[in-house]
Amino acid sequence: MLALGLALGSIVLGHLILVPALQGDTSLVDANLARALAQPLSLRTAELALAACVVLTAVAKHWLRHNAAASLALLAAGIAGVDRLGILPRAHEAWSRVDLVAMRPQVRIDAAEQLWMIHEATLAALAVVLLALAAFASTAKPKSRSE
Repeated sequence: MLALGLALGSIVLGHLILVPALQGDTSLVDANLARALAQPLSLRTAELALAACVVLTAVAKHWLRHNAAASLALLAAGIAGVDRLGILPRAHEAWSRVDLVAMRPQVRIDAAEQLWMIHEATLAALAVVLLALAAFASTAKPKSRSE
């Protein structure tokens, strides 16, 4: 249950609250620096989600005793791995090649926005899978002491 909470917490707190707040706060620094400062936080929260999903995959079958739960946990680990190891580094690299103050070059901005949208879609899919696992956990029968 702790791994499930850590995975959901890193998505909600890290990716949905802290990273957008840090990227959007350009009152003290310019937009390029704000995005560069948000990059390590984004990567660390993605690593937390990935680690929590891997732990969840390891314990889901024994914890929930349902075949679908183990499959969902494996799917969550796969989505988190693809996001952290594939999509997120490419999205940050694409944003690093853009001047957000001058908003140029437009072609690279469009490519970076598409990658960021894919990243957000994978986060949404991961959140849905983790919420489905939470639903399995809430409906699971308590284990008897003899098991």
